[in-house]
Amino acid sequence: MKRQWYYRGSLKFCNYSCSYCPFSKKAFHLQGLKKDQEAFSRFTERMLLKENGGAVLVVPYGEALLYSYYWEGLAALSQIEAMDAVGAQSNFSFPVGQMLDVYEAHGGALSKLRLWGTFHPEMTSVEQFAKQCRLLEERRVSFCVGAVGVPERLDQIRRLRGMLPDAVSFWINRMDGRKQPYADAEIEAFMDIDAYFWQELRHHKADGRHCADNRFVEADGTMRRCNISRQVLGNFYDDSGFRIEEGRMRDCKRRECSCYLAYCNRTDEPIPFMGQYPAFRIPTYPKAVFFDIDGTLVPKGEKQISKETEKRLIRLAKRCDIYLATSLPLRPAKKKLAPVWHLIRGGVFANGGRWGIWGPEGRRLDVAAPMEAYWLERVREKKEEYGFSLHVYRKGADIYKVTLLFARSSYTAALSEERRSKLEREWKIPDSCRVVWEENCMQVTKRGTGKLEGILEICREMGYQREEVAAFGDSENDREMLAYFPGSIRVGADSVNEWNNEQRRKDGSCFKE
Repeated sequence: MKRQWYYRGSLKFCNYSCSYCPFSKKAFHLQGLKKDQEAFSRFTERMLLKENGGAVLVVPYGEALLYSYYWEGLAALSQIEAMDAVGAQSNFSFPVGQMLDVYEAHGGALSKLRLWGTFHPEMTSVEQFAKQCRLLEERRVSFCVGAVGVPERLDQIRRLRGMLPDAVSFWINRMDGRKQPYADAEIEAFMDIDAYFWQELRHHKADGRHCADNRFVEADGTMRRCNISRQVLGNFYDDSGFRIEEGRMRDCKRRECSCYLAYCNRTDEPIPFMGQYPAFRIPTYPKAVFFDIDGTLVPKGEKQISKETEKRLIRLAKRCDIYLATSLPLRPAKKKLAPVWHLIRGGVFANGGRWGIWGPEGRRLDVAAPMEAYWLERVREKKEEYGFSLHVYRKGADIYKVTLLFARSSYTAALSEERRSKLEREWKIPDSCRVVWEENCMQVTKRGTGKLEGILEICREMGYQREEVAAFGDSENDREMLAYFPGSIRVGADSVNEWNNEQRRKDGSCFKE
């Protein structure tokens, strides 16, 4: 079975002596190193025997990548056909060339290697750490880097970010033990470095129902769901952890998913662009992203995109093409996204009634799907009786969308599925039209149109493949496009748009890069 595996051996000493780290106080001894080597060899042999797939991330208490047996073990794991990725957390102090040679000499697949590097400003310079990163780049190793968000170290962290290519993912961890919340200016500064830093500021209430099917394995084989879980699921070496009752799987003993490795795999809080194995903290961006507007980029009821979401779209536009997929017609969409309209390369508007492409290469398309509209006269006669406002959208003489917005809340509440169908029959809306209801809004376009259909037209024109596209939306009307494109995310008030209230910041946007 493919899953995210975490492994932590018995290693408890490090070559760094950071003031805040308890393992820096542990003395190195060969006996302990031999014990750790035996435990990791046992783990890799068992993984090979069972041909377990997915991804393995070594999360040591100490620095593991100084020792060649970890590289040999990772190399062996990478040879499992069903294994997609292997890697480790590190301080990047290991001899890069020497250890990568060991990895490759033992048959390690460099394409599967993923490294997580933590910058420790107490122990190394910005220049030395950046040099190690350059050596990894030269060998084409996938890696991320980051640091603890200590405000006093901000200048050093900024310098390091500036010395690395923009393509290298740079994360910031919340500073544990901080007795006061981050100031607004500090949050903004760290957000400029790490667009995902908002996740660190949230409270992720633990809930076993939303845990992905991960396994955290300790040196003795004890298995848990994640690195902070208290619940023992069995032992890796006697198969007891592979036959677990559903009730036990849901019974989490923690109050909060308090670190990245715990919350990154939650099924209810997917992190955009992190893919199937977000534990490596290395995002993969698609060629094109399609965004719904109301409820996704712009909070419902708001008139324009927020400053925070504007900044994130600016960052995202450096990595992929940005399009829209909205029920809004073109003009209202442009008005809501006016500050970032220059970033938009086209989109699907009016629920697919109109779609367009424009971009820096000068290519331009503006296609409307005209609908039959003879039934509009009957509908206009019912405006006062049913209490709705009527909006008709045209391109030239062609009508491509009609919207009926019901204003009477008491009547709207009674618009059951049966009542809606009755209204459509009463007004004799022809089969050549498509009707979509969203809350108190009835939207009519030509049959065969829709957000997904419009996106597929753009993909055909631009040459995007299915796996190169992602979509973001928040409603039932977005369901088809979200289900069709891998890596798509349904956003909502309880998932990726919530800020930590303790930080005294409110960002109304649902989208976080």
